[in-house]
Amino acid sequence: MQIELYLIMAEENYINILDFGSSKIRFSVFDLNKKKKFSKNKEVLLVDNYDNHFDNLDIIIKEAEKEISYHVEDIILLFDSIDLLTIDISLNKNLYKYSQVKKIYNLLLLELNQLINTYYSNQYLIHILMDKCIIDNKEIFTDLPKEKFINNNLKVDFKIFCLPKIVIKKLKDKFIKKNLKITNIFLTSYLKSYSYAKKLNKNKISFLEIGLQRASFIFYKTNKLKFIKTIPIGGSHITKDIANIFKINLDDAEKLKKSFSRSDTEFSYKDNSSENAMLAKEILDKNISIDLLKKVILYRVQEIINLSFAKSSNISYINELHNTDLFLIGEGSMIFNDNSFYLEDKFKFKSINFFAESDSEICNCALTYNLNNPALQTITVKKQGIFEKFFNYFSK
Repeated sequence: MQIELYLIMAEENYINILDFGSSKIRFSVFDLNKKKKFSKNKEVLLVDNYDNHFDNLDIIIKEAEKEISYHVEDIILLFDSIDLLTIDISLNKNLYKYSQVKKIYNLLLLELNQLINTYYSNQYLIHILMDKCIIDNKEIFTDLPKEKFINNNLKVDFKIFCLPKIVIKKLKDKFIKKNLKITNIFLTSYLKSYSYAKKLNKNKISFLEIGLQRASFIFYKTNKLKFIKTIPIGGSHITKDIANIFKINLDDAEKLKKSFSRSDTEFSYKDNSSENAMLAKEILDKNISIDLLKKVILYRVQEIINLSFAKSSNISYINELHNTDLFLIGEGSMIFNDNSFYLEDKFKFKSINFFAESDSEICNCALTYNLNNPALQTITVKKQGIFEKFFNYFSK
């Protein structure tokens, strides 16, 4: 009976999403109706060859395959890097006959790909975003009017995200060795912020994502990405600051930072039965100033915001940040969960808030984006032979 049950379920088709973070990996499996079938995360150590990432991924995938009786082969990958390259470019097409926007736009996409291959041959194209298009030098659209026709001219402003080919090849080779195929690669910070911006539905909104070794500042206006910048400063730098200021080792500094994310009240909690309470007592015994701890953390976050605009060609967007809601996301921003905090009002944000994220919600951002963009979908329907099904069942 067990084998028969597996044979039926093996023909199900799922979409596998992997968020390949620096300090944590998240893996979720969804069916074609967007229903979550499996979700799990594991903390990882960042090393150059990603061995720790893949060791933990092996464990998660085996659990997934056993739980839902399904063989994982294809992966949609969420990935971020401090080596992100952003390019703003405008392309113009003059016409000699009445043409549909969709047709001319596709020609511009081909031209754009050729330009990237020629002038950025060491870069792997991740995303092409249309900022706006101008038809016949007069009509401006922020969303492509595919069915509209053009008389003379189409101009399109694009935003392009690239990562070094050497980085992507290294990742793909590692996945191939694990018998996994990457079907699509998406930029984590963009997909998450894009999804949250639509969900929060504000005219102007900004996000500061704090990762382990990088931070990304992202600004949207009317749900259109206007500015993104990644800098090589993240949560690990906050940990090092805490270690240096309070003369403690990095492990204790990381525990202290994580304890801070559970609100100030736990620093005076007296129940010695929990690890957090023991840490709180140790902090108090060492006479570590909670006020100074706050200042150390806030100083780094303020620096991240300031550096996001330093020497930037997009400096014009600073004035647009006035009266904008800023949301802190990412693992590094967990230190602000349940805490009151005040940053320098240099950019006159309307509010600064912590945005709570769940593992499945992060993976769901990629699922929704993939399904809403038909050109990206690469779901493979593969029916296994009887002997392959039998082998996979007993290999669990």
